[in-house]
Formats: sequence, C-alpha cells, structure tokens
Amino acid sequence: MRASILLMISLLLTACQLSEPRPAALLYEPSARHPFGRPNPQAPPELAQFDFMVGENDCVEQRIDNGTGEWIDGVRSWDAYYYMNGFAIRDSGKSGATTNGNIRIYDAAAKEWVVTFFSAPAYSSGAWRGKLEGSNIVLRQAQKAPGTNFDGFSTLTFFNVSDRGFDWTGEWVSEDGSVVFPFWRIQCQKAPRK
Repeated sequence: MRASILLMISLLLTACQLSEPRPAALLYEPSARHPFGRPNPQAPPELAQFDFMVGENDCVEQRIDNGTGEWIDGVRSWDAYYYMNGFAIRDSGKSGATTNGNIRIYDAAAKEWVVTFFSAPAYSSGAWRGKLEGSNIVLRQAQKAPGTNFDGFSTLTFFNVSDRGFDWTGEWVSEDGSVVFPFWRIQCQKAPRK
C-alpha cells in the first residue's frame, strides 16, 4: 500500500512538472506554434529590417571561380529563424558540399548590425558590421584584396527585398570605391508553404 501511494505521488509530481513551463523558457524561440520563432517586443525595432529573411528560402547562386574567373551556377537553401529569445536572427544554408550560418544582431549603442559567419566542413569565419543604406542592408569587413596587399572591404549587400524574396551580392571593394570585384551573387524566393 505504501509503495502504491509513493508511486502515485511520484506520478502526480511528474505530471505537475510536465505541465509547468520551464523556469527560464525562451518564449520567442522557434516552437510548434511559431516554427520560425517571433521577434521579442523588447528587441530593437531595427530587428524588423531582416524580417524578410525569416522562413525558408530557395535560392540560385553564382560564385566566381578564382582560377578561371568564370561564374559557377548553383542552388542553395537559406533559412532564417528568430534566435536568442527573439533578439537576433540566425540563418543557415547549404551550397554544394558547404554549410554556412550566421547570427545577426543589432547593436543599438553602435546603431549597426553585427553579423557573424561560419562555414563547414572547410572552416571559415568572419564578422561584418553595417546598416540600412537607403533600401539596402550593407555589411562590411575590412579586408585585403585576395592575393594582394590592397586595403578594402568585403561588402555584403541585401537588395530587391520584398515579401517574396531578396537578392544578395558579395564584393570586394577598394577603400576609395574605385575597384569593385564581385565574388558571389544570390537570388532567393520564399519556399512554397507545405
């Protein structure tokens, strides 16, 4: 009898624990009800500048072949979710054998975006900073021109943004803007809803 009572109490306590939300629940992360998460109402309003990315995106891309200078066509995915309890956006995609991902967070004190990038299995990483310039989001990272000692910027630009998709380009740009070398172009459309 005592064992039965202890078992019932244990089951009752377990059921109560399962019905309670976690004490540090992340209410704005992806969930069954909100598969891509939600923006946190306390996040900087600039978070909405990247709303267009949230969801599944099917893309076509062109990357420059540094050996030949020819553009190589491909397809990729680029999916985005609210992250860090709705204060940031994380996105990732697959392009050929490479998987890459980013974390996008708005630094309200500096009034700019900070975007970190990681790629695998061939590891690479970086951080870009930028802001909305007109209707484009432009991110820059100081960088030497590939294979040279010329100072400039790796410049990433989101443009042609709509609720149906967006375009993106990666370019190396000299400090004075007189030399622009594009190395990656992507056009994305929202994936059909399942």
